[in-house]
Amino acid sequence: MALSFSEDYIAKIRRMFGLNLYEAKVWIALLSQGKSTSGKLSEIANIPKSRAYDILVSLENGGFIVRDLSKPISYRAIPPKELIEKLEEKAKESMEQRIEKLSKLRSSAVLTDLQNLYDKGIKYVDEGKVANSYQGLDNIYFRIKKSIGSAKNEIVVVTTEESLEKKIDSLGRALKKAKANNVTVHVYAPVKDVNDTIVNEIKQFGKLNKTDLDIGRFIIVDGNEIFIFTENEQETHPSNEVVLHIRGKYLPERIKKLVSSHVVS
Repeated sequence: MALSFSEDYIAKIRRMFGLNLYEAKVWIALLSQGKSTSGKLSEIANIPKSRAYDILVSLENGGFIVRDLSKPISYRAIPPKELIEKLEEKAKESMEQRIEKLSKLRSSAVLTDLQNLYDKGIKYVDEGKVANSYQGLDNIYFRIKKSIGSAKNEIVVVTTEESLEKKIDSLGRALKKAKANNVTVHVYAPVKDVNDTIVNEIKQFGKLNKTDLDIGRFIIVDGNEIFIFTENEQETHPSNEVVLHIRGKYLPERIKKLVSSHVVS
């Protein structure tokens, strides 16, 4: 006669006692019989006979059942209340052993080495300190101007021909203040002919470098942070412009090296 318990009930038993499906079924079947053989339990639990022995061994090792060395070999279920007491005692012993191991680890040379590794070499990186994104030109230029205002060494402006005049209009005053603080400013743009007004404006704070490379729009501050304009300004409303602000030396160095290698006379 097969088990009549619902799947939900069996699932609850599994969660409570940490059993897999077959283990739960066999255990419940044995509880209903008190004592039984492997073959009979496989029929009641409706599991393959080839699996029954391994499952019973697992339950025995877990303390759920005991084996009677009669012939044929049969199994008895531990009374549930007694089982809970055994599992509780086992859990306490396991926890005490873990606590003892952790206490020994606290004073070990290995822990000292790991702590030194953390203190000297490994640093927690806050994503907010590595990268941010901003939307809307007004907000974008506000953030860029703040970085320009705190610059110590160099500012690199990489822009397109179409955006050159806009960049100068938007950032010119901040760049002039940077120059007054002895910050070097380089502007790179793929332009052929530039009107005298823009040239003279740029000369007030830095140098215009004409390039044969059109790779987009970037602002690099002190070689360790870069603002990347992600949209095509010709197709994007100013309120939808997006900039990625990334801190770190690798990308700014690569961008600067790339554009400086494409300067034309």
